[in-house]
Amino acid sequence: MDEKKTRLESKGQEKGVKAKAAEVKDTVSEKGEEVKAKAAEVKDTVSDKGEEVKIKATEAKDTVSDRSKEIKENATVKTEELRTTAEKVVNDVLKTIREKQEDLGKTINDYTAPNTPYVDLVDTPTEFILIADLPGVGKEDLSVDVTQESVTITATFPAAMEGEDINYIKRERGHGEVTRTLKLPEEIKIKEASANFEESALTIKLPKILPETQKLEIN
Repeated sequence: MDEKKTRLESKGQEKGVKAKAAEVKDTVSEKGEEVKAKAAEVKDTVSDKGEEVKIKATEAKDTVSDRSKEIKENATVKTEELRTTAEKVVNDVLKTIREKQEDLGKTINDYTAPNTPYVDLVDTPTEFILIADLPGVGKEDLSVDVTQESVTITATFPAAMEGEDINYIKRERGHGEVTRTLKLPEEIKIKEASANFEESALTIKLPKILPETQKLEIN
């Protein structure tokens, strides 16, 4: 009797253990599902964060690219401005040098060239006669230009004597090119003007444009 009772108690305990085991198994299963759900949630969160990070990285890359482009454009503009400024400075310097050279050349020419040749301008009823003294000047070194209102004489005087054994005690005669323009009181006939050069004297005849007159018959 006692043995049978003991078996029944053992079977009851075994059933209880199995029930507990099943309960634990269900709990573990539920916990496993919960863990899986949590893992999936974490995975989704990580995925979302990854996408967010990618978007932020893309935005940062675009910002850096735009900034780099802006810096490059600004550098190009600055380089162009600097080049323009440098060119202007160089041009101004060259212009100043040319002006100084012209001033120096003019000063030297004024120092070495002879005084303006002396001229006589004679007025006659039909023409002007201009006489200029040009000692030492050759015909090939002389030119005359006329307009209806003026006459220009350009002459090149020969260079002075130079040498190691030559010493000037007094030097008044210049050399080089000299030009003189004279305004005429009246207009002239350009095509009828003439010039003659003999014995270092230049004579220019300039016929006047005379008003036409007509004698009227009186009835």
